[in-house]
Order: sequence, then C-alpha cells, then structure tokens
Amino acid sequence: MEALKKSVILIYFSYFLAAFGDNSQGIRIDIGSIKIGANHLIFKDPLVHVSGKVCITSNDFYGRCKALDYDIHSKNIHAHDINIATNRGYASAKEAYITQEQIVLEDADIGLNAGTGSIIPHMETKRMIYDCQRRKGTAQLASLKIGNIPLVAPPITVGDWIRSVDMHLNVGHTSKLGGYFHNEILYNIYKDFRLGALLNAYTKRGVLMGPVIKVDSEGESIKSHLNLQIGHIADRGDRNNRGEDVDGTSIEKKRWFIDAKQNHHFGQNIDVLSNLLWASDGKIMDDFRLGGTEDSDIRDSFGELDYRGEKDLLTLFTRVKMNRYQDFSQQIPSIRLERFPQEIFDSGIYYFGHIDFTRQKSTKKKLTISEQQEAIELSWIDNYWGINRPIELDNGIYFTPLSGGKWVHYCEGQDQFLGEIGFDSDINFYALYPESILWLKAKEWKHIIRPTIKYRYFSPIGKYGKNGIDRQPKNDFFPVLELAEMRNMDNLLGQSILRLGLENDFFAKSEKNKIRQIASLDFYQDLNLKRCHDASDRQCQMKKLLSDFYIFSELNPRRWLNLRLYSRLDWEHFSIRTINAETNFLSGDLWELGLRKKFVRHHSDQFGINFCFRFDEVSRLGLEAQIDGKSGKLLATKISYTMRWDSVWDVKLFCKIKNHSSRDSRFQPGFSINLIDW
Repeated sequence: MEALKKSVILIYFSYFLAAFGDNSQGIRIDIGSIKIGANHLIFKDPLVHVSGKVCITSNDFYGRCKALDYDIHSKNIHAHDINIATNRGYASAKEAYITQEQIVLEDADIGLNAGTGSIIPHMETKRMIYDCQRRKGTAQLASLKIGNIPLVAPPITVGDWIRSVDMHLNVGHTSKLGGYFHNEILYNIYKDFRLGALLNAYTKRGVLMGPVIKVDSEGESIKSHLNLQIGHIADRGDRNNRGEDVDGTSIEKKRWFIDAKQNHHFGQNIDVLSNLLWASDGKIMDDFRLGGTEDSDIRDSFGELDYRGEKDLLTLFTRVKMNRYQDFSQQIPSIRLERFPQEIFDSGIYYFGHIDFTRQKSTKKKLTISEQQEAIELSWIDNYWGINRPIELDNGIYFTPLSGGKWVHYCEGQDQFLGEIGFDSDINFYALYPESILWLKAKEWKHIIRPTIKYRYFSPIGKYGKNGIDRQPKNDFFPVLELAEMRNMDNLLGQSILRLGLENDFFAKSEKNKIRQIASLDFYQDLNLKRCHDASDRQCQMKKLLSDFYIFSELNPRRWLNLRLYSRLDWEHFSIRTINAETNFLSGDLWELGLRKKFVRHHSDQFGINFCFRFDEVSRLGLEAQIDGKSGKLLATKISYTMRWDSVWDVKLFCKIKNHSSRDSRFQPGFSINLIDW
C-alpha cells in the first residue's frame, strides 16, 4: 500500500477523452517535461507498464511505440518497437533503453534531416550507445546507406558524422554536351562553414572545376548565408565550327565564371544583401550548368545595405556592370534616407519624405546614328517632403488631402523644383446576397466595392534637364501618380491629373462555411485636366484628355481554375494596345495546365503553354512551349518526364526543340540522374 502511495506521488495519472487516435479513454503520465500517453496501464512496483498506441512527447521530440516500461525509482525507460522524430532527425529501434546519462538503441535505423527538399544517408546499426552529456556515441556493426544501397560498413563514431559532408551528384546525357557528370561536394570545416569543389565532366567538351564555399549560420540575433561558386573550363568542343555565335560574338575556348550570393541579417534592424555574377562568356551558365539560372533570369550584380530605425530607413545600394552581356543599361550607386509617416504634435497631420543621392551611368541611342550609343554620367540629389491629413468622413469613407514638394539638384549646376497638391478619396461598402449559386457551390456571396479618386497637381519646372537621363521609358505598365516615386524629372511639366478607379472583389461562402475569393474586377482611368505637351515624346504631342483605360481582372470559378486578364485600351482610336491573358488549371496534386497570351499594340506577341501531369507523388510529365504570336512559329519546346527511384534518386528524361539556336543543336534529347542533396 505504501508503494502505491509513493507511485501516486511520483506519477500523475489523468484520464481524458479522444486524445490518442480513436480511443475513447486514455492515460497520461507526466515525467518532468516528458509526457507519456497510452490506452492501458499495469502497475507493479517499481515498474509502470503501458501499452496500446503509446505516445511520448517532450519539447524536443515526439515518439510512438508498442509498449513501454517506466521505473519510478531510477526514472529509466525501456521501450519496445519505438519510433522517434525530432527537428534534426529520426530514429527507430526494436528496443530502446533511456536513462538520464545515455540512450541505448538495439537494431536501430538512424538518420538526420538536412533541410527542405534534401535527404542524407541513414545508418543501420546493431547497437548504438549515445552519451547525453557529451552528445557523442558509438555504433556497433553499423553501415551507411542511401536508400537501400550500402556505402560503408566499418564501426562508426557517432556525433556530427552525418553533418560533415554535403554532396550533389548529377549524371546524364545531352546532344550538345554528350555524357556529363556533375558533382558538388562540401566538407564541414568549422561549425557552419563548408568548403568544397565543383567537378563537372563532359565527354564532348572537357572538364569544368572550381572551389565552392557555403556558410549557413542562424543564431538568435545574426543570420548569415553565403554561396560562392567559381568555375573554369577549357572547352575542347568545336564551338559551332567557327568559334562565334549567330550574333558574331566570339566564343572563347577558356571560360570562367564567379557566382556569389549572400545575405546577412543582424537582429531586426540591419540587412546586407548582394549578388555577384561575373563571367567571361554570358552563356557559360546556360551551356554547362544545366539549369543553374532557372531560379533567376536577372543577370545582375548589386549590393544593398538596409538599416531600419523606429522612424527612418537608410538604404545604401549600388549596381555594377561586370559583364558586357548584362542587359541592364544603368549603373546606380545610391544613398537614400526615408522618413516614415510621423504625426505632428497629435494634430492628425503626418509628415514624410526622403533624401536620395544618386550617381548614374547610362547609355542611350544617338539621334543622328541610331545604331550607335553614347554614354551619359550624371549625379543628383533628390529631396522630397510632404504632409497629409487622413480624415474619416463617415463609416467606410476616407478623404486624405496632401501636399508636398520635390527638389532635384544636378551636380552639374542645374536645379529643378516641383510642387504637388492633391487628395486621395476611398469609399468602402459591401453587399451580401443570400441567394445560392449552384455552379459555384456557394450558399451566399459577398460583393465589396471600392470607388477611388486621386487628384494630383504638379507645378511646372520651367525647362528640361540637360542630358535627359531620367526620361520616362515607354512601357505598358500602369503609370505612377505619386510625385515622391517619380524619377523622370526631365520630362515632368505642369500637370493636373484626376485618376478615377473602381475596384470590385467577390467572395463566396460554401455550405461548409468556407469563404474564398471568386473574382476581382478593377478599372482605372486618368483625366489630364491640364493638356500640356508630352515631353517624353520626341514629337512633343499634346496630351490627350483621356488616358488609356486600364482593366485588371481575375476569375476563380473553381479551386482548380484561375483566369487573369490585364488590358490597356486606347479611347481615341477605340483599339486595344495591350492584352496579357493567363489561364491556369490546377487539379489538386494531379495535374496543372497554364496558357498565356500577350498582345502589344494590335499584334499578338507571344503564346505560352505549360503542362504538368503527376502520376503520383514522385513522378510527373511536363510540357513547356513558346510560340511567336506574329509568325505562329514554335520558338522552343521542352518535354520532360521525372520520377523518383529508391527514394533518393531523381531520374529525368527530357527533350528540347528550338526553332533557332545560336550555339547548340535545335534538337536536344537528354537524361539526368540526380542524387537529392545530402
């Protein structure tokens, strides 16, 4: 009886409903931070035996086992057929003996996680003894495996063994490279610092190699990520039998590239970002890295430092053009200090603004010889300050008058000033319709409508800038109305613009009370109340009273169907200037289909098709195609089939078909076998 009282003191039993699976009643045992739940309990001093869907949880791990014995005196645990998962890894064993000093696993399978989308070799061992204090252990009769493929089978010292090596392996064949072998292997030199090498071999082209450095450090206040790759190849291919591409650009035999990406975060206030891409040949990444630029097609080299204070944001930014093939035309080192909106003496009036120093290098076509370009360099200080007064006139009706001014000082001696006055007005109201819509499977729907009115008056600047470096480019995007965000000071004359907009959102509620957005429809129109000459046009034509009419729409009649449309209409000629249409079919995880079409000024510019069909979780069929809208010719097509083999290998069969090609054949079949990162 005394032993029973002692066990009640040491162990807390609580009966609760529906806590484990389908059980109607269960048992919970609290052992410090460890909680054990089960269906059945048998107590025989000093052992507590629990069975029936046993769950073990703590702050660090979660586990299940068939049965468990707990010694209330020594606090030791003996588990049978146990599976444990943590943030860093997993373990399963026939028998587990857990004490405060060590963990012993019998007939165990152990592995650690290496991040999202990655796996690492797992270890099978007859017996593993792990020291909880030293966080080290030894495994007896152990072997490393990738899937079911054994790697090594000597005795292994267990500690950080599985984190010491990272490897990415890819083999395959393409028509332009022949058989190829990609290998990137890194060793954990110190803590989060990894050093390794690229080693790529191509039967038709030679060997590409170079060092790799990776840093992934995440602490409480500092997060740092760095990925640096350097590669060199002495191409022994025929290089199209003439050593140059279709544009006449020379294709060098020896080529280099440096690709570096880094970001550092210091607390909540400082971010440091940079991207560097240098290459002796602009297409070396496409030619040899096989998808190395798929995640980003912006070939840019820049650096940025952001410091966020309570009231201000300081940004240092620079962009450099390191390669002749980089297609951006501006190099901009810039220093910008921005003040967030701040209230003035509890008056309800807010002030805000920024100061920006920029030095810009650009190129533009010569007026006399259009084939040639001339370089322009210019420095200026851009200073904008404004005030506004948000006012709520009624429930859902907001009116915000504002005023501001921009002063631009060109370091060559020219000054420009623009004043701004205006207002923003927004109205929000909605309507509920209880009528059911069968084809939407909705029992009721809601319509939210927001009429918007914006007015801006800009004072004239007198004359244009000397070099016209900031002229507004012609594009199909919705024009900026806020003076603070405008950079085209050289062609901003006195303007009086009234922007009218109508935004609509539609929501549906299903029988299960789930709400989703089914449609949106937005209209915008500018009225040029002061019809001055448009300095951005070389012909200096008079501005029209009505600007182009902009329409943004999206329709989601089903969860698997999404329709988007952006269009720009010319009121004067009653014609369509631009239409961008996109259709996406998504059927859960089974298949996807996307259709894209773009019209620019009466001409169909391009069609796009992308299709993906998933046979199961690890195998899929893909199709991507681009079609020239003007000629109707096929620009490029890629057909691929991807499957997973033995849980760790991605096998991909693909074929690329191009209408024309500068460096490689039009028909490019190939395959690759890719070891998932570990």
